[in-house]
Amino acid sequence: MTAKTTHPHPWPALSYPAFEPTRYFLHMVLQAIGKLKLAAPFQPQWAEVPLWLNARGLTTGLIPYVDGVYEVRVDFISHEVQWLTNSGISGQITLGPTSVAAFVDSFLNQLHHAGINASITLMPQEVPNPISFNEDKEQRPYDRNLVDAWWGILLRSQHVLKAFQGRFTGKTQPIGLMWGTLDIRAVFYNGKPASPSANIGYIRRNAMNAELIEMGWWAGDASYPKPAFYSFTYPQPQGIESMKVAPDVACWNAGMGEFLLDYDDLRQSSNPDRDLFAFLESTYQAGAASAGWNPGLLGSGRPD
Repeated sequence: MTAKTTHPHPWPALSYPAFEPTRYFLHMVLQAIGKLKLAAPFQPQWAEVPLWLNARGLTTGLIPYVDGVYEVRVDFISHEVQWLTNSGISGQITLGPTSVAAFVDSFLNQLHHAGINASITLMPQEVPNPISFNEDKEQRPYDRNLVDAWWGILLRSQHVLKAFQGRFTGKTQPIGLMWGTLDIRAVFYNGKPASPSANIGYIRRNAMNAELIEMGWWAGDASYPKPAFYSFTYPQPQGIESMKVAPDVACWNAGMGEFLLDYDDLRQSSNPDRDLFAFLESTYQAGAASAGWNPGLLGSGRPD
């Protein structure tokens, strides 16, 4: 039996400066794994591509290949990437300090030798100044404790996001980790199409072709170097930036074009789950009211 140390705080601490070197390597690993999901049939707004949380980390779910289906699991307890097929073939590769090029090459070679045609584009998506996986040969760190904290936040965030999502009666998607931007998110649609600009790129053009409200959490990036929860409405309705949201520490960020709740502020709350739910509810209501959504799309939740 493998024992795992539990965090004394249900919302573990995570410093962006400390996590960033590991975050970069982890992001590239998850991008390489996530790209495998593009072999699955396309679903509207890329509903098929997120990585799903499980009891030990993340999973691709089932991916088709010529001999059947396979699955890739990222295990954050044993810190390894595991792959297995419906024919019983399996393998694994340990997660640890190495280069992106070495990891991706080793991982794809394992799949190829097992007869899995794992063809992916080697250029990362949705990141600034991308380096092709095969050319990213710098040694990268992998701090298990920081990854453990990051995963713990994903689990807790999903718990609250699901509780809020359960109130929505319209079209939504399963909550998952978007490997392009490395955020866990819930997204809600009002049933109306949107017309994104043709110059925003193929990925976003097919993600933003419907009116939506999206909310989630990410560990920060160069544009906002600290972990935070976010919420935005698309298309952005006029006047949303002046809407009052909860808790009091949450605010509109003009540069990001969305409401933000810094993770460290949430951790200091006497009831983080309650305050996060209030953030999700109030930012949804702000977006829905500003954009003229049907109020009936948000119900009361669990039936009596």
